[in-house]
Amino acid sequence: MDTIQPLRLAMNKVCGMLDVTREGLRKLMLNDPNFPRALKSGPSRQAAVYFDYQDLIKWHENQKKQHYS
Repeated sequence: MDTIQPLRLAMNKVCGMLDVTREGLRKLMLNDPNFPRALKSGPSRQAAVYFDYQDLIKWHENQKKQHYS
């Protein structure tokens, strides 16, 4: 049976995947121009923030290539 991959991940889930704090993720977002952009779920300032799963996987693969080459 195939596992369904998520389309988007909440900020806390991304922090867990990358093993960083929310502050660490915020710094990564500010300092790495190649890091995937956050997507807001609505127009308000308090709307939840999500990240595209495939964009995160591509970013991670590129990080590995740069590190090991």
